[in-house]
Amino acid sequence: MQKQNPDFPKLTKNDEKVLKEIIIQAKLPDSEIAKKMKLSPQAVYKIRKKLEKKGIILGYQPIISLKKLGITAMALLIIKLTPDVWEKYGEEEISQRIKQIPYVMTAFRISESDITHAIVMGFRDIQQRDKYLGKLQTKFGKEIKIKSIYTFSVDKVITNSAVGLLYEILDRREYQLDEFFLRKEP
Repeated sequence: MQKQNPDFPKLTKNDEKVLKEIIIQAKLPDSEIAKKMKLSPQAVYKIRKKLEKKGIILGYQPIISLKKLGITAMALLIIKLTPDVWEKYGEEEISQRIKQIPYVMTAFRISESDITHAIVMGFRDIQQRDKYLGKLQTKFGKEIKIKSIYTFSVDKVITNSAVGLLYEILDRREYQLDEFFLRKEP
């Protein structure tokens, strides 16, 4: 008998159905999911706990209106850390330090020769962004090379969701290129 890989746990059909419901609306009570699936609330609770224990569900996050909280400007920052920074801190500590920056919304480690990170940051306004990035360039200009900065309004965020991708994975189907938004008519 083949041992199951803990990094890629096998899901039952019910596991997948419960996960889909949680993806759609994390706050949906187990009793509501149970009604839709014709299962007991206890069964749904057990499935939810199993998905959490296996590390498939890591937590539940609310979807926040950044604009209503006063965040109006965002920036995609493309940077390269110098070799001195890597020697002094190492990969893990650098990642931990990036996570602690309050403006960072999403950060990616990029393994390219010319860049090391892509970071999405949020700010109250352009002035706050300029002040922060100006200090960054002044204080750490020798350690952090800013390759590109792309600034945009929170109003221009089209999507911040992986729901479609998660559905495709759970449904085990391949996304067809002809379904892209520039659909060609036959």
